Amino acid sequence: MSDSKSQEIDSPCVGICQYNNEEICIGCFRTAEEISQWVTISSDEREKIMDELDTRMEKLF
Repeated sequence: MSDSKSQEIDSPCVGICQYNNEEICIGCFRTAEEISQWVTISSDEREKIMDELDTRMEKLF
């Protein structure tokens, strides 16, 4: 059974797929692992990741 709510949280990808030394994408600020698992993780996991992105961005810039 598919988690339809997880489909409601879109990927934050902006099409700039380049990774820093910590394997965090400088476009969307997700880790390589988070990106590869995005289609299979639950909506709760997606929401948790989305909540962390601003903090990651601030640390990088």
